[in-house]
Amino acid sequence: MTSICEHITEQHITWSVQGQMIYKDQCTRCFVEAKSDNGIQVCLKCFNGGCIEMHSPQHSDQHNHFIVLNIRLFEIEQPQQKVEDINKLVIADIPQLESETSVTCLKCQKTLSSPELDGLVQSIKQANSAFKRQAIAQWEHTAQPCEHTLTMEQIPLVEKNLQKCRSCHLSSNLWLCLYCGHVGCGRKVYDGSGGNNHAVDHSKEFQHHLVVKLGTITSDGKGDVFCYKCDDEVVDNFLKEHLATYGIEIEKQVKTEKTIAELTLDANLSLQLSKLIEEGQVLDPIFGPEFTGIDNIGNTCYMNSVVQVLFSIPEFQQLYSLDHQFNCTALPYNCVLCQISKVNHGLNSGEFSIKKVAKSPLDTEDAKKDFYQDGIRLYDFKQLVAKGNQHFLSNHQQDALEYWQLLNSFFQKTEKQFKLQQLSSIFSYDQTTIIKCVNCGGHKVNVVKNQEFKVPVEQPTQEQIDLYYAQEKFKYEERIKTMRPEDIKPFELNDLPEYDTTFEKCLQLVKEGERVDMFCPKCQSLQLFIKQDYFKNYPKYLFVPVNRFVQENWVPKKLNASIKIQQFYDFVEFKEPVLQDKDVLNDQQVQEYTEDNLQNLMGMGFGENRCKRALIKFKNDIEAAMMYIMESLDDPTQDQPLQQKQQGQQINEEFVEQIVLMGFNSEQARFALSKTDNNLERAMDYIFNHDLETEMNQTQEKQQQKQDQFENQTSKYELFACIVHLGKSVHCGHYVSYIKKNGEWILYNDSKVAKSTEPALHKGYMYIFRRLD
Repeated sequence: MTSICEHITEQHITWSVQGQMIYKDQCTRCFVEAKSDNGIQVCLKCFNGGCIEMHSPQHSDQHNHFIVLNIRLFEIEQPQQKVEDINKLVIADIPQLESETSVTCLKCQKTLSSPELDGLVQSIKQANSAFKRQAIAQWEHTAQPCEHTLTMEQIPLVEKNLQKCRSCHLSSNLWLCLYCGHVGCGRKVYDGSGGNNHAVDHSKEFQHHLVVKLGTITSDGKGDVFCYKCDDEVVDNFLKEHLATYGIEIEKQVKTEKTIAELTLDANLSLQLSKLIEEGQVLDPIFGPEFTGIDNIGNTCYMNSVVQVLFSIPEFQQLYSLDHQFNCTALPYNCVLCQISKVNHGLNSGEFSIKKVAKSPLDTEDAKKDFYQDGIRLYDFKQLVAKGNQHFLSNHQQDALEYWQLLNSFFQKTEKQFKLQQLSSIFSYDQTTIIKCVNCGGHKVNVVKNQEFKVPVEQPTQEQIDLYYAQEKFKYEERIKTMRPEDIKPFELNDLPEYDTTFEKCLQLVKEGERVDMFCPKCQSLQLFIKQDYFKNYPKYLFVPVNRFVQENWVPKKLNASIKIQQFYDFVEFKEPVLQDKDVLNDQQVQEYTEDNLQNLMGMGFGENRCKRALIKFKNDIEAAMMYIMESLDDPTQDQPLQQKQQGQQINEEFVEQIVLMGFNSEQARFALSKTDNNLERAMDYIFNHDLETEMNQTQEKQQQKQDQFENQTSKYELFACIVHLGKSVHCGHYVSYIKKNGEWILYNDSKVAKSTEPALHKGYMYIFRRLD
């Protein structure tokens, strides 16, 4: 039925899309997309996107927003290429999509037709979606004016023809020379699209370096300006005046073509590989529950690999169920729990692991079919997790370990905010650090909470490096024999060689400890100390990052070690040893935080003393420390130097003697002083106002229970997951994850999921072990 209805009012419709985020790519509560069979519905009041089957009606009922725009995207059939037209390298065509729209009132159950709505519908169709707006902003280069924009001298226009290329008459992808007004087509693209290079040719012939892309100029004075001399996008602060020279009134311009940022984003999102390749083998993809891939939405392989591992852990799957969504009335793209449960359901339900057949470029019946899945796209989740962090909001490649740390902090903050079970406990353990004097055997002990058992990697020998250098130098010399002299560049070798080692050797390096020179109060001289880390208890999941990235002469390099690793390990040799009290060094400093957490906080721009004070206050809980720092930014006392607190001075022996003289035993005196920061007056008050014996017994029982629990706790683990960094360089590469499910290793490579025949565990960057309870 087609009609108008009484709900076409401002109560149900926002008439302008100016400045609005329009969620028209996918449902904000699940991963149904506009490209699905039924499409999605966009609320015309708040522009929330919802699937037609469930979440759009739910949104309408909760918020009384009744008018929606139905959007369905469908692919236009492309003509099949003939066999004789196919080259050895086949580039898949980018799918061409068309939209089908209609307006519906969910209250009246009517399809609406009203001239009032035509303009709004057209604006929504033309506007970039919320995700695309964010992604374009992240892709856009932070361009600056160059010397040529400041020194350019313009020549009056002789021939005014801005509709086509002067050389080949192409009418799209045109670039206007800002020196003379020449119009030329753009560069050729690898797939044959683009232009015929006539704008570049003009620049080389006349040394006219600056061009602006016609069709990208907007009435607010913006446009794609490129400098061929600098080979970069630049800003022309005088673009309005420069265009006026050639009769272009910038106020009347309307954008008709995509900018470089938009084209870069489209190309990045369209790049798909149809096969899963592992060590030269083609793997068969698998589909179903827990086998859902994650689409790469712009250098997000680091995020995809980490998210796959975390949401494969049963505790995460149980905590972040869909129960929250059924009762939540917040707009889902702003609700943290809605987005986490959306990801959990999307990955593990199997609803979005849909088996599809890749279209073959060969027009033959016997062409072998390739199967694939689209995977889910983590648009809103990426934004929420990285909120306030420009590195992870960008579309540049990031470090997976840093993202793991960011995501863990995000989960901890969410669990505290919504008073959920603290899942961080499954990774947390008490780490005991013992620093022991080699000369006298005196030791210092420090216990902190930790979530990472970091393991160093054995470095390549000089012999291995020299052999690799010689091999690469030989390849270079053979290669330059066929090159023109002007094309030859000096030989450089920045990569380290590939070499073999074992995980056992890595653990041995941990066991050997770190050698440090310190003043020993017992020896009364500078002595060599050995610093070693141990488990005071064992976490349910042991997270083991492997330190593959090192600094060599201030240059970051990757250790390309092939680490042979077993499926099962017993970490009993890292259990905290029993130490003799007589060997405790009395001037022991109590450091109640890890150096890694201190450096992470300081990396956010906070002062050292402020960070130390916050970490000590919250016992090395980096998330709680960060929130405390943010809340106390106006307190200058937080930056004052910390008073060194020494274990030998925590319990004042003179105060103990004074309390004993009053008729109490030394154990009671020490207990009271420990509860009152070594304050004699407060300790006496504590003794008289508390049941000291009961409290001491309870404390002793808790300590004994904790010790018994640790004694009975297994130290045996099974390798559960592995995140791999592929590539020899620190600056580039690709992340994939391997996860063990039902006794088999599964490879997750962005949207591609397959059983792994020979998992590349030897290339691991992060290993996750599960305790064998």
